[in-house]
Parts: sequence; structure tokens; C-alpha cells
Amino acid sequence: MKKEANKSIRLLLMEVRFEQDVVQCRQRARQFAEVLGFAPQAQIRLATALSEIARNAFQYAGGGKVEFLFETQPRPGVGRVQQSLVIVVRDTGGGIKALEAVLGGTYRSRTGMGLGILGAQRLMDRLDVESTKAGTTVTMRQILPAAAGVRDPAKVRASVDAILQRPPASAIEEMQVQNQELLRVASEAKAKEEEIRRINEELAETNTGVLALYDELETLHRVSILLGSKLELKALIESIIDVTTELTDADIGAFYFWSEASQVWSLYATAGKKAGALEALSTAPGAGFFGENLATVGLSRVADLREEAAPCSGSGFARAIKDNFEVRACLVAPLVDSENVVMGAIIFASALPDSFTERSERIVSSIAAQAVTGIEKSRLFQEVKATSEAKDQFLAMLSHELRTPLNPVMAIVSSWHGDPRVPPDMREEVATIARNIRLETRLIDDLLDFNRLINGKLQLDLVNVDVHGVIASVVDICQGDLDDAGQHLEVSLAARQFHVAGDAARLQQVLWNVLKNAIKFTGQEGLISIRTANEAEGKVQIVVKDSGRGIEPEALDRIFGAFEQGQPQVLARFGGLGLGLAISKTFVERHGGTIVARSKGLGEGAEFVIELPLTSGSAVGAEAAAAPVPAEGAAKARILLIEDHEDTLNTLTRLLGKKGHSVVGANSGEAARKAFAEGTFDLIISDLGLPDCSGLELITEFCAERATPAIALSGYGMESDVRNCIAAGFRDHLTKPIDFGQLLQTVNRLIAES
Repeated sequence: MKKEANKSIRLLLMEVRFEQDVVQCRQRARQFAEVLGFAPQAQIRLATALSEIARNAFQYAGGGKVEFLFETQPRPGVGRVQQSLVIVVRDTGGGIKALEAVLGGTYRSRTGMGLGILGAQRLMDRLDVESTKAGTTVTMRQILPAAAGVRDPAKVRASVDAILQRPPASAIEEMQVQNQELLRVASEAKAKEEEIRRINEELAETNTGVLALYDELETLHRVSILLGSKLELKALIESIIDVTTELTDADIGAFYFWSEASQVWSLYATAGKKAGALEALSTAPGAGFFGENLATVGLSRVADLREEAAPCSGSGFARAIKDNFEVRACLVAPLVDSENVVMGAIIFASALPDSFTERSERIVSSIAAQAVTGIEKSRLFQEVKATSEAKDQFLAMLSHELRTPLNPVMAIVSSWHGDPRVPPDMREEVATIARNIRLETRLIDDLLDFNRLINGKLQLDLVNVDVHGVIASVVDICQGDLDDAGQHLEVSLAARQFHVAGDAARLQQVLWNVLKNAIKFTGQEGLISIRTANEAEGKVQIVVKDSGRGIEPEALDRIFGAFEQGQPQVLARFGGLGLGLAISKTFVERHGGTIVARSKGLGEGAEFVIELPLTSGSAVGAEAAAAPVPAEGAAKARILLIEDHEDTLNTLTRLLGKKGHSVVGANSGEAARKAFAEGTFDLIISDLGLPDCSGLELITEFCAERATPAIALSGYGMESDVRNCIAAGFRDHLTKPIDFGQLLQTVNRLIAES
């Protein structure tokens, strides 16, 4: 069936060139709305909306055109039509520069531009705006009420034509005609003329009051948005004083905090052209400085201090600054919290009497109430921020303290790899120790990674990555665990396209977490498979499947949640922090991919499916570095080793010495400075956290004296730590516990490069 198109007829096209044209547009809108069956209140709303938009076109674009349309729109599946009055206002002005802010209600200007559009938007069923440098088009739509029934377009056209045949009568024209008539019959209608004059004056006063009220509401709304955007206490208070001083037209505006403990008012922020008069009033003792019983009395306004016979709120303030500025009028508003305790006060002063009005009172009173909420929110934010920073520092210190004692153990164990002196029957035990140290390190890394993620501080180093290379690296790392469990791993890398834009280390971490989970939850002699494919265009799919424990159906929805491991018995049996999958999910999503878990239930095994968007070009695998320098046969060097952990210092000194290097140890910054001054070194290896200074300070000093390649060896391994090390002059950063082979390769590489 052919879809029925929208039908519309033009009712009228008007030009807006003069002020009276705006009035006539409003009159026509009301008349057409009446013909179409809108209720009187709806007629007024529609006319008001058009008046606002037409006035915008007149004031800011020099005029425009207004088109009235009657539209009939079919509603498929409903069996009826929808009819609307559509009004289109076009101008050829310069356009609306901040249209999004205007429609969002956040744009403010001294001219009031934008308020009309926002108000009209609220009055109409729909309002659309298209604005370019060539002009603006505003389309307003009001759906006919259901009670009006379906209107015959021909009859609507006839009714509108009848209206248009009548001469237009704007409000101004009607008033002019009425005044002429009144003047002509003045002798007979003097009383009536006086009544009309009185009514006009009342209307003018009412309009003035309404405009003032609108201005106050708009001002308070603007201040509310301003205060809501400030979280730093200093910025918040300064905004409060700046805005309120300007609104009240005060010569001085000040914000004081009250200390109940010291009974002192402390000046926190000032504004106004005479604010310098407060230089000698940074503190003011006594609760009554701004008036007695502030919490009870509330806001106080003094019209003229010279006429006040009794002590009043603000007089102490006035007397205190009289040498620099004579105060005549004051306005004081206490800031009282939810427990009715005064936390501060905002005060405004003027050299002119009667400077502050009831409007000033209303504005300041409302802002004071908002300020209390803003200050409490700001203080809470500062507490949360301080707590978060303390937590970050604690985690960094915890990481350092946990890694440091592992470092000499890892260095010793890793140095035994391939050492012919290690008996064959002990090599498996050595490998077990190394694997468990790495596992402990991974748990620490998971905790730090999770903290970075929730704080939004994790950064990805994106390169072109070979996914198959990453898988091969992960399989190699986990091979020992697979062998220990007697598990069989099948690898099928069938994807024809397998390059992605990613952080190779983070992708390796994702696959390591998923594969380690499969190994952990799959029993002895179990089967695990890894396969890749290009199931969806532009993506590579990685599937890790196991024949293990499986996942309860109710746990599938939360398996990627932090600290989540399913039932309590799972945690008791398998251990772990429950962060691996949560971190993996975030990493995958940061790469623009997805990860899902599937399982038919307990005993049915599990399957994890990862999809990543493809890229092109040559790629790197899990490691993107130059070929390692062979550990054996490298040049021997004189090394300054700075380390305050005694076991690490002794272990690395001994192990490096066995490789032919000459090592001078220092367990403090003072000892390191002395050794550096007395000798010449080919390389420096330094911890960051020393008892008497920072390793960053040392390397900065040493590099300024003479260039010496340096390696940072620390338990602090966050991205910021690495960046700080490189900025200080370190050539490389290694995180404890360090594999001795990796340390040796780094040492030899830097020596070869220098």
C-alpha cells in the first residue's frame, strides 16, 4: 500500500519589519488557534511563544518572515490522522552562535538573547531550530487537541480567509482608537477615563513587578548553575562574592568564615571597587562583629547607619573600616548549616544610604542558602579527594613494601635459570618459586591497575599489535602452569587478519587473565583451547574455552564485576582478588572491543569470547623492543648501585659481580653522593624511595654534573612514576621484583649504547 504523505496548506505569510508586526503576528496566532479549536489558555501560550520568537528575529536579525501552516499527517496503524498548527519564523541574521547552550538552558547574556527560544520551547509541543551564518529558522508545532476532532482543511481555509478580511487591530492600534474615542467624549466619560488610566498604571506596575521577578529568577538560576559548577572551595566562594556584589551594586562585598573554636571571623574573599578598605580586617574577633544572634535574626538590612539609634547588624563592621571607607548602608546574610550553626557570613556595604532593596534581600538570602549547600558539597569533595589521594599513596606504598622483599628472592631465583650448578632435580622447585613470585606480583599489579581504572588514570600506549604474537607469548608464560596441572592446550590461530591498534602489554594482560582463569578452574587432565577467527567483518575474535568447573547462570551477569568470583566456596577454594576479569573487561572496552562469558552451567566448562577491531600494517607482539643485548660477553662496567633495602643491595651486588661488573653500593642519598664524587661510573642503578632523599633528586643532580646512564629500580611502578623517572634523567625504569635476566639485559644495553 502506498504510504500517504503529509499534507499542509499555508494559512498566511507575514513579514516582520516593525514592532507592530510582532504584535500582529501574536494576534494572528491567537485567532488561528481559536479557529482550530484550541482552548483559550492554549491560544495564549501559542501566541506568546510566537511573540518571543518573532521579537528575537526583529531585535537580533532586523526582521524576518512568519509562515502559518495547517498540517495533516497520517498515523500508520492507528487509523486516524494528526493535525497541527505549524509556525515557521525565518530571518537572515548572523545566526545563533551558542545554539546548543541556548537550547540546553545554560547560555546567558546581558541582552537576554536566548531566553525567548527557551521559553517558547517550553510552550510548544515541538520547537526545532536551524541556525547558520546565513540566518535562523525556528519551526514551532502545536498538535490540535483531540476534543476538536478532525478539521476539514477547506473549512479551515475559509475560516482563516474570513479573519484575514478583517482589518488587523494590534494592541497599540486598539489603544490609540480607544484614546481618541475617550477624548471625543471626554465631557461625558471623564470618570471612565480616570478608571482606565488607573488600570493602565496598575498594569504597568504589575508588568514591572513581573519583569523584576523574572529577572530575579533568571539571576538565581544563573547563580545556581555557577555554584553547581564549582567544587574547589576558593573558586566557589570567590564566585559567590563576585556575582552577589555585582547584583547588589555594592561598593564592598566580603565573605567571612566563623571559627567557633577561636571566636574569630576570618576574611576569605572580597569584591567591589572599595574592597581595599578591608585590608586591615583580615580577622575580626567576637561573634557579634556582624550583629548578635545571626543564626536567629537571619538576614539584616540597614538603610542608613546614621539614622540608626541602637546598635544594629553590620555596625561593628562599619565602625571598623570607617578610617578607609564610610559605610552608610549594609546588608548582612549569615550562612547557617542544617544544625542552625553559623559557618560564615556574606556582607555588602555602600557609601550611599538606601542602597539595598527588598529585591537585594531576596537575591542575597537565596544565594546564601545556595552557598551553604555549595560549601558543604565543596568540603565533602575535598574530603573525598583527600581520602582518594591518601588511598592512592597508601596503595603505592603498599605496592612498594610488598615488592621490595620479593626483589632479592626473584633476582636470586631468576639468576639460577640455566645455571649448570643447579641440580636437575631442583630446577622444577626453582621454577615453582619463580612462578609464585610472578603470581604475587600479578596480584599487586591487578590491585594497582584497578585503582588506576576507577580513578581514570590508566593510559594506553597504542601501537600496531599482532594478536597471534600476543597469544604465543601468553601461552609460553603459562606453559609451566599447564604442565603442572597436566592440562592439554589446543591452539588454532585461523584468523586471516589479526592486527589491532592496541597496547601490547595490556592485551597480553587480558589474555593472561583469561587463560589463567581457565587453568585455575579446569581440573587435572582437562582440555583448554584458544582459537582465533574473523567471524565479523573488521574484527578479530579470540575464544578461550575450557572443560572445567563452568559458571552458574546467575553469575554470568556479574562475572566481570570487581571482587566477584561467584559463590563464596569458589573464593575459599581458588583464592585470588576477583579483579582480573573486571580489569580485562575495561582494557578490552578501552580498545573498542567486547568480552563476554558463556557457560551452560556447573560442570559444563566456560567460554570467553573477545572481539577487537582490526587495523592494518606491520605489528608487534607482546614485546615491542629492540633485540636484547646478550647477557654473556657484554662489556664489563663500573656500576653505582643505590638501594636502601639491605638484602636487595647485597644480592644484586653479588649477582652483578658474578657477571664481571664492578659494583659500588650505597644505602642512602648521602652515601651515593659521596661515592659519585669520589669515583667515575659507567652506569647507575637507583631505588626511588631512599631514607634521606628521593632517587629522582639524586639522578637530577648527577646528570647535571656529568652524563651517566641510569636505571630506576623501584617498587613504585605507576605510569606517573615512569614518567617522573624519565623526566629526572633515568634512561629506563624497572619495577620490583625484577627478573635478573631482564636487569642484566637492560644493563648491557645501556652500556652498549653509551
